[in-house]
Amino acid sequence: ITRISESLAKLTLTSLVTESHVDEAIRLFLASTMHAATAAGGSSFNNTNTNTDLQQETQKVEDELRRRLPVGWSTALRQLKNEFVDGRGYSEQALARALGVLQRREVVQMRKGGELVFRVAN
Repeated sequence: ITRISESLAKLTLTSLVTESHVDEAIRLFLASTMHAATAAGGSSFNNTNTNTDLQQETQKVEDELRRRLPVGWSTALRQLKNEFVDGRGYSEQALARALGVLQRREVVQMRKGGELVFRVAN
């Protein structure tokens, strides 16, 4: 994350890394990690069903995150993991994918090095 942030700062011709550089580095890291995780599987029938199940679970988590976080509110990622993974039984992968989707749609922002989830829009 640090190296990506520094590279992003260099691309904008600045010598200091800003919060926006770190946020973009985290977004890129999450997107590439999720892409690698979803691309790693084969094309068997079982994997297709599992992928469909994960997509449905991700959609449920995404909907619940929208209800859980009103616009302008933030919460710790650790707390969301406790609530969604430990409390409600969702997988960590579904939570990570849902957060990645919401970030790409600019509904949430990851702040403080990815420790804080902030709801910015509908």
